[in-house]
Amino acid sequence: MKGKRVYGGIAIGRAFLVMDVKIENVIKKENIDINKLETEIDRFELAHKKTIQDIEKLKEHALNTIGTSEAEIFEAHLDMVKDPFFIESIIKKIKNNLINAEYAVLEARNEILKTFNNMQDEYLKARANDILDVTDTLLKNLMGIENQNIANISTEAIVVAKDLKPSQTIQLNNYVKGIILEEGSVTSHAAIVAKAKGIPTLVGVEGALDKIKNNSLIVMDCEKEKIIIDPSKEELEYYTKIEAKQTEEKVRLSKYKNKKCLTKDGFEIKIFGNVGSIEEAKLVKENGGFGIGLLRTELIYMNSKHFPTEEEQYNYYSEIVKIIPDEVIIRTLDIGGDKMLPYYKFPEEMNPFLGLRAIRFCLKNKDIFKTQLRAILRASAFGKVKIMLPMVSNLEEIIESKKIIEEAKKELKNEHIKFDEDIEVGIMIEIPAAAISADILAKEVDFFSIGTNDLIQYSCAVDRMNKNVSYLYDPYHPSVLRLIKMTIDAAKNNNIEVGVCGETAGDPDFSIILAGMGADELSMSASMIPYIKDTIARYNRNELEKITSNVMNQSDSKSAYEALIGGKNAN
Repeated sequence: MKGKRVYGGIAIGRAFLVMDVKIENVIKKENIDINKLETEIDRFELAHKKTIQDIEKLKEHALNTIGTSEAEIFEAHLDMVKDPFFIESIIKKIKNNLINAEYAVLEARNEILKTFNNMQDEYLKARANDILDVTDTLLKNLMGIENQNIANISTEAIVVAKDLKPSQTIQLNNYVKGIILEEGSVTSHAAIVAKAKGIPTLVGVEGALDKIKNNSLIVMDCEKEKIIIDPSKEELEYYTKIEAKQTEEKVRLSKYKNKKCLTKDGFEIKIFGNVGSIEEAKLVKENGGFGIGLLRTELIYMNSKHFPTEEEQYNYYSEIVKIIPDEVIIRTLDIGGDKMLPYYKFPEEMNPFLGLRAIRFCLKNKDIFKTQLRAILRASAFGKVKIMLPMVSNLEEIIESKKIIEEAKKELKNEHIKFDEDIEVGIMIEIPAAAISADILAKEVDFFSIGTNDLIQYSCAVDRMNKNVSYLYDPYHPSVLRLIKMTIDAAKNNNIEVGVCGETAGDPDFSIILAGMGADELSMSASMIPYIKDTIARYNRNELEKITSNVMNQSDSKSAYEALIGGKNAN
C-alpha cells in the first residue's frame, strides 16, 4: 500500500483501527411539540456547555504535552463553539422549524462546511476538519455517545483511520509508533500534531481500513511511502535493523546542532527555518537553525476574527524574534487567491491565483499594509529583522512598497518608538517575470529569496495540488534550473544576498545544486536542518560547482537528476 509522507522514518507496530461512527448517518429529523421547545433548547445548551468543557480539557492536555502552538488549535475550536452566530443559528433553527437539536446542529454545520469545501487552498480546506471535530463532539454530547479513547493504547501500535481529528491526535501517547490515514493532508491539524510529536505518518492511503485488519503487524516505510501488512520474518528483521540505524543516525546528526553549515573547505551557507508559529520557531532553534528564512504572517490573519491590530501583530512577531534574534525574515501578508479571510469579502475573480493577492492586495489596502509594517518595524528592536515582499512581478511594486515602509518609519520616529532604522527590504522571486528581470530588481532591494514552490508551478503552468497533472511539477526541468541560476547570478552581480525558501531548499539532493549555484542561505522545515548541514559538509565548494555545472548542461529533467546522483556517488 502507498501513501503520501507527512513525517518520515520507519515504524513497526500492531494496527489499531479507529472506526469512528459517521454521526450524521444516525441523526434523523424529528419534529418537536411546541410545549417541549424550551426543554429542547435546554438540552442543547447543556450539551454545548459540556462540549466547551471537553475542549478546554484537550487544550490543557496539549499545553502540558506538546506546546503552545498545538494548544492554539483548541483555542480556535473554543472560538468556533462559543461563536454567538453559530449558537444563535442553531437555536433559531430549533425555534423556527420546531426540530430536534441534533438536526439543527447538523444543518448549521453543513452550511459552514459548504463555504470551506468550495475553497481550493489545501490549508483552508483542512480547517473544515476542525468544524467537523467541534460539531461531532457537540452531537455526541447531545446523543450521549462516548468517543473512542485512543489514549488507552498500551502496546506499540500503528493507528489506522479515515482521518484523525485534532481532539483524537492530541491523545496519541508514546506507544503510537505510526499513523496511517485514508484522507487528510500534509497541512491538516492532525499532520501538524504528528510532526510535533515526531510520529511517522502517511496520508492518502486508499482503502486502508478495508485492507488492514485490527491487530495486524504493520511496517511503515515512510521514506519510500509504502506500507507492509503482516511482513515476513526476513522483512521484519530488515526493517528492525533500519529502525535501529535511524536512531543511531539521529544521534550522529545531533552533532550539528550548535555548528554552522560549512563545506569541507570552510565555505559557509546559512541554514534557516521556515515557520508559521511560535512553536515552529522553537523547533528551528532546537534543530540548529541560526535564523528564520520565512515567517509566514498570513496565519495570524487566518486565525483571527478581524484584521489583527498592530499590537497583536507586534506581540506575535517580537516573541518569535526573541527566540531567534540572529535573523528573522518576515514575509508581508500573502493573502488572496484561495487564502480567504472570514471577515473580508474578496472580489469575484475568474482566476484568483493570478488575481488580487499578496503584494497586490497590500498595495490596494495600504492601511492594512502599513499596520503590519509598523508591527514588523517595532519587532526589529529585538533582533535582526528583514522585510520580504511576496509575489513581486515588477519594479513599480517595490518602489511603492518602499515608500509605505518609509512612511511607517517616519510615523514611528515621530512617536519616539524604537526600531531598526537600517532594516533590509527584499523580495520573493516566485514569478518567472521577476526571475527574468532579476538583474533590474536587484538594484532596488537588499536581498532575494527564491520561492521555488510557486516558481516551479508558474514556470511549468501546473497546479501541484492537481493529481492529474502534478507529475509535471518538476524542479529539475531545465527552465526551472535556469530561472533559479539566473536569479542567483543577478544577486551576486549586484552584491546582494540570495536565499531559497521553497521545498527544494530542504531536499538533500537539490540542496547540492542550490549550494553549487551560489545560494547564500537555504530555509526549510526544522526537521531537515541537520540533514542539509550533513549533506553540504561532504563537499568542498569546487565539487558542488562541478556537480551543478554538469546538471545545468543536461537537456531534460531525467538526465539532470541522473547527473546529480552520478556526481554525488563520484564524491
